[in-house]
Amino acid sequence: MNLGLLARRYGATFVQSRISPVSRAATALTVGFAVLGLVASISTQFTLASLPNVLPLVVGVVALDGASQFVPQRRIAATLQTFVYGFLYLAVTVLCAVLAAYSMQRFGFPLRDADLARADAALGFNWLEYARWVDAHPAVQNLFQVAYNSIQIQIVLPLAVLALFNRLGDLRVYLLAFTIALSVTVVISALLPAVGPVAFVDRASFHILKFTGATPIDHLMRLREAGPLILRDTPGGIATFPSFHSTVAVLTPLALRGHRRILLCLLVLDALMLGGTITEGAHYFTDVLAGTAMAFFAYGLARAIIRREDGLNESAVAAVAPGFSGSPV
Repeated sequence: MNLGLLARRYGATFVQSRISPVSRAATALTVGFAVLGLVASISTQFTLASLPNVLPLVVGVVALDGASQFVPQRRIAATLQTFVYGFLYLAVTVLCAVLAAYSMQRFGFPLRDADLARADAALGFNWLEYARWVDAHPAVQNLFQVAYNSIQIQIVLPLAVLALFNRLGDLRVYLLAFTIALSVTVVISALLPAVGPVAFVDRASFHILKFTGATPIDHLMRLREAGPLILRDTPGGIATFPSFHSTVAVLTPLALRGHRRILLCLLVLDALMLGGTITEGAHYFTDVLAGTAMAFFAYGLARAIIRREDGLNESAVAAVAPGFSGSPV
């Protein structure tokens, strides 16, 4: 039996089968996220009791990766495997981000609302006037609310579409870009915390606006208190600057820009999401601009990293099976 011939024949296939929708960089970033959250939690004597146990999800990812090697590589099986694996990765990453975001707020850096309000004023934006106008137009507020609440669907949508069309390379870029944006947002929001403009106005004076997506001020204030803390409440969006809703509103269309029909719908929906982030999420206009910039930054960086990783993967295939051509993704 010619072992060298077998290695060349099946080596490339084996290396390809190990190509995951989750890149090495994305995996490392999520692990770093988890470590950061645990270190901040322990050092500040903070426990987020309402956070689901992430261990079963991690075990699920490992088990799925191992089991996938024994499943016939049919198209539908590969699509389902890619979607489930990517979904588990997103779930683990988001849970790690929640722990890190809440734990890092315990460091109690000075609130930056005055700086953000001044930035809005310098841009000529009056948050209160904008909120009053939306409050006086129920149809606009309803559209904003629907668009704002679509964030969870929009986070998963690129995963579903790219897995369905077998765009593994694009999916790897999206998952990494999402994690980069989420990581940087958590760190910046901890260093530059804010409660948001709605904290300085009378909520009862608005007729229809409820600001349900605003930073939970009671959580933020409790996190900034000294001493041990066990928080049993359901966590909310603790990051004000930059706005992660705005990041998703730009990142999702970027990831799906090759699918024109979907893109056209997303452009309308996400324009509404950006407008609603200011009212439904009670964000400064500056938060929205920063979140938008974050999406472009994260996506560009992710593309550069994945391009490098893909080059290394091709080198690995060539080393195992000389003469094999074609990108593993």
